[in-house]
Amino acid sequence: MIDRATVEKILDAVRIEEVIGDFVSLRKRGANYLGLCPFHQDKNPSMSVSATKGIFKCFACGKAGNAVTFLMEHEHLSYWEALRYLAKKYHIEIVEKEETAEEIASRMRYESLLVVSEYAQKFYADVLWNSEVGKAIGLSYFRERKFSDETIRKFGLGYAASRPLTLSGAALKAGYKKEYLVASGLCLEREGSGELYDRFFDRVMFPIHSISGRVIAFGGRTLKTDKSVAKYVNSPQSEIYDKSRSLYGIFQAKNSIAKADKCILVEGYADVISMHQAGVTNVVASSGTSLTVEQIRLIKRFTDKITIIYDGDAAGIKAALRGIDLVLEEGLSVKVVLLPPEDDPDTFAKSHNLIEIQEYIEENEKDFISFKSDLLLRESERDPVRRSQVIRDIVQSVAVVPDPILRNVYVEMVAEKFEMKPDSIVATIGEFRRKKRALERSRRRFDGQPQPWQQAASAQGPAPEELVPEDLPDTDGAPQPGPAEAYPLKDGYLAVPERELTYYLVKFGEYPMYFEEDMYYGAEQHEAITVSQYIRDALADDDLVFVNELYRTIFERYFAFLATLPREDSEVMQQRIIRWFTAGDDPAVARAVLDLILEEHPLTVRTYEESITPEEQALGRTVPKSVLLYKLRITDQQCTATAKEITLTQRGGDQEKLRELVARLQILNTVKNRLSKELNRL
Repeated sequence: MIDRATVEKILDAVRIEEVIGDFVSLRKRGANYLGLCPFHQDKNPSMSVSATKGIFKCFACGKAGNAVTFLMEHEHLSYWEALRYLAKKYHIEIVEKEETAEEIASRMRYESLLVVSEYAQKFYADVLWNSEVGKAIGLSYFRERKFSDETIRKFGLGYAASRPLTLSGAALKAGYKKEYLVASGLCLEREGSGELYDRFFDRVMFPIHSISGRVIAFGGRTLKTDKSVAKYVNSPQSEIYDKSRSLYGIFQAKNSIAKADKCILVEGYADVISMHQAGVTNVVASSGTSLTVEQIRLIKRFTDKITIIYDGDAAGIKAALRGIDLVLEEGLSVKVVLLPPEDDPDTFAKSHNLIEIQEYIEENEKDFISFKSDLLLRESERDPVRRSQVIRDIVQSVAVVPDPILRNVYVEMVAEKFEMKPDSIVATIGEFRRKKRALERSRRRFDGQPQPWQQAASAQGPAPEELVPEDLPDTDGAPQPGPAEAYPLKDGYLAVPERELTYYLVKFGEYPMYFEEDMYYGAEQHEAITVSQYIRDALADDDLVFVNELYRTIFERYFAFLATLPREDSEVMQQRIIRWFTAGDDPAVARAVLDLILEEHPLTVRTYEESITPEEQALGRTVPKSVLLYKLRITDQQCTATAKEITLTQRGGDQEKLRELVARLQILNTVKNRLSKELNRL
């Protein structure tokens, strides 16, 4: 595993303009570089790359980050894969961290299972192409299904024969251990004798790949017509394969999904292969299982738009209805395409060319409201009770949408379609959401799980030396939440000054502050103190702690990391701190820091004069002003709360408490006036 020193060495060597320049044509403009953003259809250069800060920002689509996050987004790499890419580019030898015996054993076992699975894929492919039985049965079948040789090789298809061409015999002879053949699900042991035998035989084989392209499982289809023989046999759950977190074809489709900003979801292996062969390559399958939350989150890494294509028969329609609410609940937009009853995606792709398939999808995909209403109202248009049930069903789907703005858009669509008042729909949605929250609270109490307000704030994530094997399956599989989702806003009134103080901390924390008349020391001289020291001490003077968790988390982590750094040039230290935040494993914090330091402030005539002076030269005025504003807002809140308490106490008649509160309010007002005067003087 990569040790921390190597990670630092890699990040020190990186020149972001060189990394991004490998993928995007950049041209110099002032201190920065400009280029067309690869993350959206950019016609005018919108992406700015700062070589000095080591970060990029697109001011059109909002994508931002450093060299590592650029590679993760553009090449769909994991954090550690991106680091290895950079190490190779800059010829840096990767030093592995010393592992415990347990860590070594776990990593070696995991890697051994992957190696065995990849050996099996090569073995099945070799049987398909080079054995008489493989060519006569397996290859003939694939060609009858109109799969080209190129497509067969692209998806690594193969054939599992029976004796004497058994995987177990060949693998043992090649030196692969029995325990890994069993643990991967490729082989089984006979009771009593312990003899090894193949799970898959007399079947065409479909390897299932991880998102990084490693073979993790197989699906085997029988070619026999015997009804007593299972049509498909699939790999069981294992340490390297969780079917609820895997999608067939995701490795082959991920780049196309990101480029098209849409994922087409089908049901089976052949559906994916035929669509790819027809030229529609942003297609994946749930592999015959019901769509899961983890699979949706896997798709969400690359796009927030899903089009589900199902057969036009009753089973396909039922499956489509079942998946809609899951997709909506994860915050993705979903459309549904039903094929003609005689077709499935496999047969449809084979009987139509690329243009025809694309046109059919475009003309027939429906948003979930139209799909559900057209389908469910087909035979009940004149039945008011049934119509009411259909509307409630659709509104219940709208209720699971997490984004309130998108939810309101859907409310307007439902209101227009059914000629209803939006207020009644909103009220029904509120009812559904309250019931759902109550059910979740009950479930947590029943399960003994902590309530949301009892859960501690998440940590920054593992330190660079605490790396895990590259191909371990994600525990979540989801695209990470944004700042607003991971750290919900607690106090909007205090959020503005807290955000401003956090801005000065992360952008200028180790820069010196110079005062005309030094407010910190009370001396009329040019003394210097760093921004971070000033903010920390100013808050500590009044025992103040940020109320909003996002800014409090950044504040605490800033000083924790600062304590590990040697004192050096201010700008060098600040860049090191920014890099640590943006390369961290907490995407919400990283994104918030990037938003703070890259926020674009367009110039106006009024602010032009101020813009002439570099911001770092005005820190002695702007930082104290921000601190005073924060303290003023807190004092104002306390005044308001005390005034309300006085009103309640007057009604209760407790004169002693009333006198205490009045005296407290007088003190608070005095402090408030003093802070206002100080603020006006700056």
